[in-house]
Amino acid sequence: MSGHGFTSAFATELDAYLAFKANMGFTGASRIWYLKQFDAYCAAHDRTVFDTDTVEGWVGVQLQRCGRYRSWMSYIRDVGRWMTMNGIPEAYVLSDRWKAPIVAARPYLLSRHEIELFFAAAAQIQTPCPWRWQAVAFFTLMHSCGLRTGETRALQTGQVDLDAGHIDIIWSKGHRSRRLPLTDQVIEILDTCDRTSRAHFAARRTFFVSATGNQVSAATVGKVFARIWDQAALAPARGRPAAPAIRLPASLRLRQHPSMDDRRRRRRRDAALPVSLHGPRDL
Repeated sequence: MSGHGFTSAFATELDAYLAFKANMGFTGASRIWYLKQFDAYCAAHDRTVFDTDTVEGWVGVQLQRCGRYRSWMSYIRDVGRWMTMNGIPEAYVLSDRWKAPIVAARPYLLSRHEIELFFAAAAQIQTPCPWRWQAVAFFTLMHSCGLRTGETRALQTGQVDLDAGHIDIIWSKGHRSRRLPLTDQVIEILDTCDRTSRAHFAARRTFFVSATGNQVSAATVGKVFARIWDQAALAPARGRPAAPAIRLPASLRLRQHPSMDDRRRRRRRDAALPVSLHGPRDL
């Protein structure tokens, strides 16, 4: 059996492919999970050739059980490309006609009053778990600093410098990093949360923790958000009118400081940030 548990005729190639992606810095669990589904399909149907029938046969089965999001197609397409460049030129590369459609984002804009209701409810959430004191800080970072849910969940205590007034987001989407300044109000909220968390979980690694002192899960964040939303008596998101497209006149558009206009300089700075702060990444 392979290192990832593959059992089909493609076990060796799939292991080598994942090792290649890991060396490139791509170690997501989603890719491994879908390739295991492909491996199980090939083993069950005695598929031994990475050809059109094998790949599209699995894609057809997968389409019967998946939803509208089909980014998993890129994984099997990438495997085919890797094979053609590594000694298997006849390997099939999934046709572009199977590309996942682009799902247009439908943002909803909250009014200032609705935002105030949400954070008032977050401050009064009744629960014995750490969300009682960290809900406001968690969603404040997302709202005020533009953090993604995963970035907020993964934020390490060493990446929060309240004395200097900034946080570091390390190895985020696209394997990029950035440093974000904090306002005095956000610093005060984070400091209150930090002091309470340290009193309960002295050895915690992530800034926000679960009831067991570990990193909070995405599912839990969704449940807490829904609970706060309902407690604030806000209207369900489904059925709300979509935000209209807003195009500001040129005179009102946000402009970067001249020192940030050099893209190459900005990329070099972002690339150096995680290494200078936390050392080279372990692959």
